[in-house]
Amino acid sequence: MNEAAEPAEVSGAASGSAELASAEVSELLDELRDLRQGLDPTAREKLDPLLAPEAVNYATGIALERVPALFDGADPDRDDSKEASKARYLQRMIFLRETRLKTPMTRRLSGRTPRQYTLGEIARGSGNSRQTIHYVFSDGRLTSPENTARIERFFGVLPGFCSYTELEALVAYLRPIVRDLRFLSKVAEALEHGVTKVAARSQDLSQDNAMDEILSAVIASRRGKRR
Repeated sequence: MNEAAEPAEVSGAASGSAELASAEVSELLDELRDLRQGLDPTAREKLDPLLAPEAVNYATGIALERVPALFDGADPDRDDSKEASKARYLQRMIFLRETRLKTPMTRRLSGRTPRQYTLGEIARGSGNSRQTIHYVFSDGRLTSPENTARIERFFGVLPGFCSYTELEALVAYLRPIVRDLRFLSKVAEALEHGVTKVAARSQDLSQDNAMDEILSAVIASRRGKRR
């Protein structure tokens, strides 16, 4: 199953909270551009896959065609009306089933193409009844928050994935990336001032593999410049 990023503490229930979250998106995007620009070319290449539309779409459920627009400053959809929330919930559930596929694990089946989980497999794996799973995926009906959270965990995302507005999902995705890049910027600054050893685990990096590679690229580049 897929690892999920820590959810953002964002609520779209009140207009004031939504305005603050919208402002945070703009701030995060501005800071992200500045931090990316400050990276060496090799490190920048390691970061770019995290910001690709396909990666953002997979991690958040935001429509693929919306991602470039949002990165260019388009206003995120923050409609939390009952109708919009239901439509988004069902769309995200279908999205999870279409994108988090079952990969055969045994050697005998290793050549088979990954496939969608059956409703029975989702029921057994999530600890929900078959009836509940049928209601959601076949009848397009909502279920309880507890049942929803079990389904989300089964597919490897944290509770809240299916209910986030576009605004909330974008903040949840960008916030840890920007936080980690701030840390890497400090690492680069420390290296500029003659620090010779850097603890890669001095911060819990949210995107472990990608950020480790970026950190390694930063260290290698700074060491190369000192030679």
